Formats: sequence, structure tokens, C-alpha cells
Amino acid sequence: MKKSVTRAVAWVTAVAMLALTGCSGSSSSGSSQSTGETAAAAAEGNGTSSLKGQNVRVVIGSTSTSGDSYMIADLVTRYLSAEMGFNGKVDAIGNASALDEIKNAKGDGKTVMMFHDMTFLSVLFGSVDEQYSLDNMTIGPRIGQNPGACFGAAAEDNFNSLNDTTQYLIDHPDETLSFNIEAGATSHLAFVAYYLWVKETQGEEVASRIKAIVGGTTAEKLQRLWDRNADVIYGDTSSFEQYTQDGVEDQLKMTMFGSCGEVDGVDITSMAADGVTFNGEPFEFAKDFCMYFPKDMDADVLAEYEAAMKKVTEDPNFQSDMAALYYNTLSADEVGVEASRDFIYAKNEMCKDLIGQAPSLDELTQ
Repeated sequence: MKKSVTRAVAWVTAVAMLALTGCSGSSSSGSSQSTGETAAAAAEGNGTSSLKGQNVRVVIGSTSTSGDSYMIADLVTRYLSAEMGFNGKVDAIGNASALDEIKNAKGDGKTVMMFHDMTFLSVLFGSVDEQYSLDNMTIGPRIGQNPGACFGAAAEDNFNSLNDTTQYLIDHPDETLSFNIEAGATSHLAFVAYYLWVKETQGEEVASRIKAIVGGTTAEKLQRLWDRNADVIYGDTSSFEQYTQDGVEDQLKMTMFGSCGEVDGVDITSMAADGVTFNGEPFEFAKDFCMYFPKDMDADVLAEYEAAMKKVTEDPNFQSDMAALYYNTLSADEVGVEASRDFIYAKNEMCKDLIGQAPSLDELTQ
């Protein structure tokens, strides 16, 4: 289905618009004000814990300071700093470095990793060694969800759901559809789940015409879409939404569909609501962010983090700040250490099963 249209104006406009918004995430004046007040409270030492007055380093498995990994870690760190009285700072050092830091850190709570499912996916996909598996670290409280990763297509193609892309393949037996994803990431798993669902419901012939284009930043994926060198791309709703609005140039206008979960405030159909299943269950794969600590973590300090996170997640200001970023706030029960551990291990097993059933990307690359 690829088209050969390429317009220089698409790139110029893209650069200008991305410069205004960043690659991922969004912000609001309300969020900045409340988190600023929280940071001020931390500086005054209003919180109480054994870490009061100490410096705490929060590492994330990303090198970006504009994406969702940094934004949620920074927000949570500000609130925890106020609640526990420490001086926390987020350090965006990348996945391999963050895993190494948390494996070798002392269990005193002064080093914590806040990251999403790539923590265990990187092991399952074989990109890092088994020494960095969940068994070799301490799973702490979950801190929130980003359900907003989704598929996007050119508006002129009239794809408003994954059922639409599937129906296109059924109606055009000589055509393929290309999906621009990233290897070993959320997009990889969402793409595979969709492929396996089509194979199960429509057969091998239809599924064989679903092709992968692997790699690229959000900006590079968008440019492939605007050049019509990719039919469907994958990224965050916060990166795509601006291009769905009225008044956007036809070449740049997009539709969004197939999100990993329900996104409050965004009109989009999730994969589960679209009928996509895996092993007979609706497929949902929101990014789940969690705290991770060294294997020999001090139990008393871990309990302090747990108690503080339970208070933070019930704070209306925190809930408002999360909602402004289109992230889901969890309940106090959900962020409990035991509940978090059970959730993360269950998700790890589901992902292991999904990866085990998936064909290699080499087979799916066009």
C-alpha cells in the first residue's frame, strides 16, 4: 500500500511541531505548579523517613529527558522527596547502565531504578544477560501506567481501528501493510499480538501480508508515514494527537487506534476493545512503571518507600498531575510491594509466552 509521495514541507513542518512538543509526553501549567510546590516542600525537609536529608539517585532506563520514562520518574520523585524528606534527582542513563547500577548498588535505598517493562523485556529478548533478571533485584512499589502507546496511520487511508487494517488486507489480497515498530519494545509485542490474532482469526495468508519496518525514533517514524514509506507506525498518543486535529495539513493528518489500554481524555479504541486477544484473553499492554532496588534491599527502607508511595498515589494533586500527562494513577493496594511483585512476575510470564509464540522479525520484515 506504500505511496511514493514525498514533500519537503512535511519535514519542515514536522521539525517545527516536534520542537514545540518534544518526542513524547505533554505538560500543563497546573502540573508544573503542583510539582514545584512539592519540590519546595522536599527542600524544606517536611517529609519523614530514615532517608531524611539524604541524596537519592533515581536511575531510569532511558537517555531521554522528554519521554514518558523521565516524566513519570521525575513526577514521582518530587512527591516522594516531599513525603520522605530526601533530595531525589532523576538520572537518565539508559537501560543497560540502569540495570547495572541497580544490580551493584547498596540496599540502603539511596539508589532506586524507576522504569517500565523493558526492565524484564530486555532479558526476555536477550539484549541483556540473565544476571539482570527479576530474580536478581527487589521489586518495589509500582508507580503508575502509561496506556497511551498506539498505532497511527495517515488520515487519508481511513484506518480508525485494527479491524479496519485487517479488513483492508482481506479486501485487497494483492496488497501488504507495513508497520513501523521497534525491536524488543512495547511496539514489538503489540505488533506481534496483532499479527498472531490475525493469523488465528483470518488465517496464514492474510497474516503473511502484515510486514514490519524495524527501528527509528518517533520523529523518524512520523517522517516515514508522511513520506508514505510506512502504512502504520507505533508511538505515544501524546506524540500523535496534535496531528489528528482539525486544520492539520493533509499530508500530516493522522488517525490513532489500537492503544495498549484505555486512555482517559483521548478518543481512541484500545486493542482489547477492538477484539484483539492473546491466549483467549483481551490483549492489554499498558506500560507499567515500577521501582526496582538491589537484591539485598533493606526491608525497613523498602517498607518506607511502600508507605510513602501509598500516600502519594492517593494525593489529589499527584492524581491531577498524572492525568495531565494521560497517565493512569494506581490505587494504594496496587502499589503495595507484594501486589506489585505479583503483577510484575505475572506480566513477565505473559510476555515470555508471547515472545515464544512470535515469529522472528526477520520473517516479518518486508
